[in-house]
Amino acid sequence: MVFKDMPMVRLGSLYLNFGGTHEGNANLVPFKTIWPYLLGEKGLIIAGINLIGNIILLVPIGFLFPFVFMKMNWRKIIAIAIAAGFTIEGLQVILHVGIFDIDDVILNGLGVLIGYWLFKVLPKVNQLMKSKIAVITTILLTFVVLSFLGVYIYQNHRLPISLEAADVHMQLEPMNDGKNITGETKDPCGGTDGTGQITSVGQNKITIQRKDGVQEEIKITAITKIVNSAGNILASDLKIGYRVTVVVGLVEEDSRIASAILVCNLSK
Repeated sequence: MVFKDMPMVRLGSLYLNFGGTHEGNANLVPFKTIWPYLLGEKGLIIAGINLIGNIILLVPIGFLFPFVFMKMNWRKIIAIAIAAGFTIEGLQVILHVGIFDIDDVILNGLGVLIGYWLFKVLPKVNQLMKSKIAVITTILLTFVVLSFLGVYIYQNHRLPISLEAADVHMQLEPMNDGKNITGETKDPCGGTDGTGQITSVGQNKITIQRKDGVQEEIKITAITKIVNSAGNILASDLKIGYRVTVVVGLVEEDSRIASAILVCNLSK
């Protein structure tokens, strides 16, 4: 909900769209979106971001609630977990920053339960850490990790993972005739298989079916950059069946106008 106004973020070579789905039909079928992620149909990275992300962000609620309410038990924390998930999904609908998804409620609730479980096992972990062997092992492991990180930063002059706002104009530069230095074809979508598939092509517009099944009409104007692995292409080159990553929300006049359309290498 916080990052809905951030159209795209670059994590290394991966481009993440925090804007997500703003409008569409609610998903009331449990595990309808979870199962495809678990089966790897949308890629392990995308699955990890959506599954783990929805879980881990609610862990602090389950962990911190018992500090405020001392008589907390599993029955009460389950009720809180369900309420937290429904509250977040409901606010997305009310504020028009997302759609209601029962699978997100399940994942959010699981995060709350994991947080409470961590609260329950923390005393046992604390007792274990009092052992001299555990303390020494922790120190050694920390030293090894920090040493590796230090050597990496010294040799590469950067962190292993860099998080920065994606520069749309930078990523739309011609791509050396579609080849990188190893001779492999670059994928403008960064291996994410795009945000949707083109289902129809019209005059100055296309319709895509997003991964959540929602049909969305995208407007194309003179400012829209359209690229594939070889570089810039024309709107007339877009075909039904192409998988694309669409960048919208940067044009204040109309949020449906595409600033960029990236044609994925996996297009059929």
